[in-house]
Amino acid sequence: MGIYSAEHRRLMEIFQSAHHQEYSELLSSLGSFMEKEILPVSPRLDTGEASIAKPRKSLLDQGMGLIAFPEEYGGLGLPFSVYANAIELLGTADASIALSVEIHNAVAEGLLRFGSEEQRKRYLNRIIAGKALASFALTEPASGSDSGTMATTAERKGGEYVINGSKMFITNAGEADLYLVFAKTKKGPSCFLLQAPNPGLRFGGDLKKLGMRGSKTSEVIFSDCRVPEESLVGEEGKGGDYAKEILHGARIVVAALNVGIAQIAYDKSLAYAKARRAFGKPISEFQLIREKIADMKTEINAGRLLYFYASRVKELGGAYASEASQAKVFATEMSLRACDEAIQIHGGYGYTTEELHRHWRDARLLTIGEGTSEVLRMLISRRELARSQ
Repeated sequence: MGIYSAEHRRLMEIFQSAHHQEYSELLSSLGSFMEKEILPVSPRLDTGEASIAKPRKSLLDQGMGLIAFPEEYGGLGLPFSVYANAIELLGTADASIALSVEIHNAVAEGLLRFGSEEQRKRYLNRIIAGKALASFALTEPASGSDSGTMATTAERKGGEYVINGSKMFITNAGEADLYLVFAKTKKGPSCFLLQAPNPGLRFGGDLKKLGMRGSKTSEVIFSDCRVPEESLVGEEGKGGDYAKEILHGARIVVAALNVGIAQIAYDKSLAYAKARRAFGKPISEFQLIREKIADMKTEINAGRLLYFYASRVKELGGAYASEASQAKVFATEMSLRACDEAIQIHGGYGYTTEELHRHWRDARLLTIGEGTSEVLRMLISRRELARSQ
């Protein structure tokens, strides 16, 4: 699709001016692969005519998971902002695969930051190289953003932990080889790395969703699920803190993903506005259509700058929870607006053609997942008020 490749080339020019040539070449290579192998299959993932497994594995084989991880664990050791930009490109190609990969890599970051050296050596390279698919199991049927109320428990018995409970809305569930599971111990919320298959691990059916239909989402059920004590990640009782830290980074990536969704909706709208004629001229010549195009492009660039800024703060080692949340709130809500305007510009075709309205359906999830807009606004205000004291 020429629209995607043109925007891709422009992004590479911008990125090359801000980063070393090698980053630009890597992103250019990944973008070309996405355009050739991911973009064409995207509509069929949405309708269920194709499976996510093969294109996702092909993308991970291309090094998508290696970008921001240290060379000592098999990664490329590049800045986090390079990875975020790659996710933007992937969000343009297919949002479902982007979400699946984002969750997969969030688990890897959790292991890098909080796992033992033995856990990192054993599992990290497998995850980032795409040899094992990972899933992040935090949300429960009655516990979303309020993770402190989780009901899943992990009881220590001898040299094992026995996990009981369930998780809901879990991406990659049933497909993953490794699950980062959060459960309460006597010391509080704790984090465990669980390998599948496990006799005490089972899954609900694939949930029917408004959007992100290519990615698998289901309930994860633990029934006397036994894991060895070395499956504990970090310290008992610190799991709530670990989850928050992992999610701060993930929110930057989700912001980038939504910029990608908005970009493809914009690209399609721009091409349609030039081609569609009404009252004897292209609709792109009407002032109200031009206003929509101007607003869409301005907000897309604002979202892009916000996630770049949050990425840079993270790279420099600063506190970035507020910046990450700002980027996610703005980019996810901006993406919905952009997709809504894209439908309006396309008129009846926007409402009836799944190729277009699936972008709105995909974007809709991400004002909810990984921190609702409402909760993140509370986080932003709390952090900013604390900074002003």
